[in-house]
Amino acid sequence: MDNKRFIELLAERTGLDRERAAKITGDLAEVIAEVVAEEDCVVVPSFGSFEPKKKMERVVLHPATGNKLLVPPKLTLSFRPSTLLRNEIK
Repeated sequence: MDNKRFIELLAERTGLDRERAAKITGDLAEVIAEVVAEEDCVVVPSFGSFEPKKKMERVVLHPATGNKLLVPPKLTLSFRPSTLLRNEIK
């Protein structure tokens, strides 16, 4: 499902217009991004949790040249669905 279809479905189910539904989903994504950037976890009841994970710096080999490259540390986002969501999907 693409973003446009998701917003249409959300607007239909909540009774909101498309612009308002798009604003809500955009604001939700921004809030999650801000909290995760501060290295804090976001828990949405009955849905799941978004947790930042730190990847340490590491040395890798470039496949074509064989040169060693240093990959800097970075922050990645991990999602764990709640038990309720997992059971709904099954």
